[in-house]
Amino acid sequence: MKTIKIIIALIFLFQATSCLDLNELNKDPNNPVSVSSNYILTYVLTNTAKTYKSIGDHKTGVSGALQYVQMGTNDGMPEVNQYLWANGSWAGYYDLLRNIKIINEKSILENNKLFEAISLTLRAFVFGTLTDLFGDIPYSESLQASDGLYFSKYDDQKNIYKGILTDLKNAEAILGDPGISAYKISPGADVMYGGDAAKWRKFTNSLRLRYSMRLINKKADMSSLGIDIAAEFNAASSLAFAASSDEAVVNYIGTTANNSAKGGILNTSNPEFQTKPCKTMVDLLKSLRDPRLHRWVIPVQTKWDLNAVASSTVTIKNWFGESFSVTIMPTTNTALDTSFYVGLPPNISLFDAMSYNKGAGPSFSKPEQSPYISYLHSRFRANIDPYIKMDLMMYSEVEFLLAEAAQRGGFNVSDPEAHYKNGIKASMARWGISDGANGFNFTNYYSNQKVDYTSASNGLQRIMEQKWVSQWFNAESWFDYRRTGLPALAVGPVTQYGAALPLRFMYPVPSQDPKYLVNYNEAVTRLETTSYVSSGQSKDHIYSKMWLLQGTGFPF
Repeated sequence: MKTIKIIIALIFLFQATSCLDLNELNKDPNNPVSVSSNYILTYVLTNTAKTYKSIGDHKTGVSGALQYVQMGTNDGMPEVNQYLWANGSWAGYYDLLRNIKIINEKSILENNKLFEAISLTLRAFVFGTLTDLFGDIPYSESLQASDGLYFSKYDDQKNIYKGILTDLKNAEAILGDPGISAYKISPGADVMYGGDAAKWRKFTNSLRLRYSMRLINKKADMSSLGIDIAAEFNAASSLAFAASSDEAVVNYIGTTANNSAKGGILNTSNPEFQTKPCKTMVDLLKSLRDPRLHRWVIPVQTKWDLNAVASSTVTIKNWFGESFSVTIMPTTNTALDTSFYVGLPPNISLFDAMSYNKGAGPSFSKPEQSPYISYLHSRFRANIDPYIKMDLMMYSEVEFLLAEAAQRGGFNVSDPEAHYKNGIKASMARWGISDGANGFNFTNYYSNQKVDYTSASNGLQRIMEQKWVSQWFNAESWFDYRRTGLPALAVGPVTQYGAALPLRFMYPVPSQDPKYLVNYNEAVTRLETTSYVSSGQSKDHIYSKMWLLQGTGFPF
């Protein structure tokens, strides 16, 4: 009887399990194949922000070329001071794009229009950054290894930019639909906007402004592809960022190396005192009495004084009330910089950099810690700081883009001075500087003839200079310089290839597989060499022009 009961129980068990999907039984809950887009979005946003921030951050070749910083010792000097740039890498960008593709495909399967729009915007941002850096890149055939396509062609850059603007336009159409409010994502997953579709719409349209102006010198070429640059810009101009609260920013957390700022102790065992503020920027900010100098740079530890008769120590306060002890040293050497804020000149030799402004003063034990040159503010050596963020795009950039459009004409934007003023104010606000606080008066600041738009003989030059200041440690200034030649940064004596700023990243070291090389070589042939590329050097060079710059006369 017991045996019969066991047999009956087994029959019922078989009937129960036969109704189950065996594929479901084979799923391992500890190794899920399908991951929620909420989790993927967090990964994509944080790593996109870190990757973009790393292009122009301090101690990079781009920040050196833009004369935000220079290196005071041999550590990093070849890349920063001499423009000896190694081959770039795009592995991290394509990793991001693979994850963005997953979000996009899942959004269509699950009919989540908000995720779809976000994926289009992020795809445009990452592909845009890639082509801005390298030129022609794998685009239309990329991310298809699962389908057996391992050796993607490098698309013509103009077609990539068409795709970027198309993605952004499509994202805007989705985000502008009143029905978008029906679609939700986890606010915690969206570390930038908390799932706010209206904020994503503003970011999308701000990027449309950025890329429309990026292509300002290629309007005819884009028109042949069906893209009207002025129309794209005009359609987005009233829908872009309208306040600092709209900015596309990811904050550092400061608990691990992965979520902390680059200069903090969690990422850098030794404080980066060798990274010096560049004299070009320091001297400009001093001449403008610009309080942003005091957010970015601290006074020298030893200040030369032509009127002093003996050494003394004084305590000075900066614009924000921070105190610093400074030793005053007498000198008769008029070649020395006697300011409280001293930057390192661009592109000088290692010996000159290490001894700059020392004169006959006492030696110092650590070569990177010269007391005669200012340091970057301590916030750039911290794991986290209220003003150190990963900016994908700032409100000030939008206002300067509108100012430029109004200055150039041909767009539905007027009053370049008003937008120019707004850009400066937005940049000040980004660094915690407001009119009437800490003794700052914007009217007084603006009355300086080096700031006042109406005093400028060249309006575009004035706009681009203040935009360069506002983009401190941001690669966007480099992209602006390439299309305008502004600001006209004078290069020093030790640059590797000549007296000009680099134009692009070299492609990653190519695989020697013939199937890869044929695509790489074809892309290289489409680059245009300049006078800074010597005979016999590869066209895959930091001074070769990508399509975006060819035939424009910019920046040289």
